[in-house]
Amino acid sequence: MARISVVTPCYNAERFVGQTIQSVLDQTYQDFEIIVVDDGSTDGSPRIIEGFGDPRIRLIFQANGGPAKARNTGVRAATGEFLAFLDADDLALPHRFTSQLAVLEIDPQLSVVGSGYVWIDENGVELPWPHHSWQHAPDLNDLASWLVDCPFVPSATMLRRQAWEDVGGFDEELIGPEDWNFWMRLVVTGHRMTWQQEVVCLYRRSASSLSENAGRMSVNSPEALRRVLVRPDFPPSLLPLGQKGLAIRHLDGTKRLYRSGMWEQGKASLEQAILLDPGLIVGRPCRVEDEIVSASMEPLVTDPLGFLESVFHNLPANAAPIQVRETDILARVRLELLARGLQNGQYPRVLKQWLPELARHPGWLANRGVWETIARAVRNRLGHPK
Repeated sequence: MARISVVTPCYNAERFVGQTIQSVLDQTYQDFEIIVVDDGSTDGSPRIIEGFGDPRIRLIFQANGGPAKARNTGVRAATGEFLAFLDADDLALPHRFTSQLAVLEIDPQLSVVGSGYVWIDENGVELPWPHHSWQHAPDLNDLASWLVDCPFVPSATMLRRQAWEDVGGFDEELIGPEDWNFWMRLVVTGHRMTWQQEVVCLYRRSASSLSENAGRMSVNSPEALRRVLVRPDFPPSLLPLGQKGLAIRHLDGTKRLYRSGMWEQGKASLEQAILLDPGLIVGRPCRVEDEIVSASMEPLVTDPLGFLESVFHNLPANAAPIQVRETDILARVRLELLARGLQNGQYPRVLKQWLPELARHPGWLANRGVWETIARAVRNRLGHPK
């Protein structure tokens, strides 16, 4: 019987699952078992898993049912007091179990510890993204903060098995945001969580990953929140914020759909977001503007300006306040890209790219609205919106 049960859902992950398992075997804390649930893989994943020949590794097969079902299957087979989730394409840093277990052992009333993570691409190269939620340390025991954001990734969390049992595990009808729904149910039922602001996980982002499945996530993410809002133990005082949270989920779906080139679906999702919360398009810059700019700057977007131009060709009618500001918003992104290149020391490449860009658009730096937009965006980022 192990102290920690590592639960890894695996679906067609032959490229990564060996590295994932090895990252567990390399932990400084060694009292663990690894339960890999093969979720109907059709590739060589099982062969790679069985090839380790380590008695601490158990492989369970099931028909494809999604990560929620796979995690539940793994937990039911687990023997450990503590659960550490690790998806089959992510990597645990060697100190993960030692440091997370220490946090939980200090306070027996603590159910969950969430730790830091960084993004990596398919080749294991770190992706530049400075605004991970864990860095801002929202109050994990305040349900209000969960209604508008999910700061956790499962591969950077450890929890007591009892917490999973108390809420009945993951909702198997939700594929994609099942973990967000699970954490919210823990908070609603009074389970305490805490942050460990230390990176313990390398979280892989790729265009083919489940978290990037735009169509599925754009539907399931709002549904994950709705199922919490209708619970009899959900605080009525938070329902207005829950409505805003639904709008933000549709806005997040918009970004995913746009990034995937699903322009009509993204347009419909943005229209729904604004209908739920018209405040999303109030202000300069407004929330919608900030979000589409943020989406354009994500590492998986190879042509931010081209992406934004396509966005402006696919905005719903109720996003007119955004449409009329196209010049200012494109200018804001040009300056952000220029600053990013200079910060990275890429001076020759920046000059080669941006001198022709300035020649093609000679007037945008002299546009007063451009600088007002940038100034407001900087103040908002610094927490001084006025």
